[in-house]
Amino acid sequence: MIRQLLSLVLGLLLVSPAWAAPSQVQRYFQELRSLRADFSQSVYDDRARVMQSASGRMLMQKPGKFRWDYRAPAEQIIVADGARLWAYDVGLAQVTVRKLDKALSSTPLALLTGEVPLEETFDIGMARQAEGLTWYDLTPKQPQPEFRLLRVGFKGELLVSLEMEDGFGQRTRLDFQKLERNPPLDPALLKFTPPPGVDVVGDAG
Repeated sequence: MIRQLLSLVLGLLLVSPAWAAPSQVQRYFQELRSLRADFSQSVYDDRARVMQSASGRMLMQKPGKFRWDYRAPAEQIIVADGARLWAYDVGLAQVTVRKLDKALSSTPLALLTGEVPLEETFDIGMARQAEGLTWYDLTPKQPQPEFRLLRVGFKGELLVSLEMEDGFGQRTRLDFQKLERNPPLDPALLKFTPPPGVDVVGDAG
C-alpha cells in the first residue's frame, strides 16, 4: 500500500499535464518543481474504519526524486534518487533497493508518467466542495488492478490531500501539513547510502 500511494503522488508531481483538467489543477502541476511537508497517512476499510495509520516528513523534487521519512508507528526511510528506490527499515536493519522504473512499473505511476496524455487515460471530474477543500476526481477509463478512483483535494492554491480507492472499497489517504511549495531542497537528502552493518537486498549496482 505504501508503494501504491507513493506511486500515485510521485506520478502526480512529475507529470506535465497535457490534459483538459480544470485550470487550477493544471496550473498547480505545471508550476510545481519541489515540495516539502509533514504528512499523515490513513488506510480505511469499506466501512470507513481505520485499519492502519502512519505519519512523517516528505520531500519531492522533479524529476524522479523523493524522500519519505516515516516516524510512526515504525521508522522507515524511502528514497528515490532518480535511478533507484531505496527502502530502509530501521527496526529490521535492512535496506531493499530496486531500479526505480522496475520498482514502480506495475503501479499507477506507469499510467501517470506515460506517453499517453492523461485525458486519454482518466475521466477528470469537475470541482466539488467537501471538508473545506476543493476536490477533483480522476477515474481511470480502463479498469486498473490497484485503484479505481483517485481524488485530489486543494485548499486555496495548495494540494493538501490525496486519496486512492481500490475495487474493494478500501481507501488510502494522505493529508499534508506545513506544506511548502517549490522550496530549495538539499540535494544530499535525495540520495541514500546504506548505513554500516545493515543488510542490503536487491540491485544496488
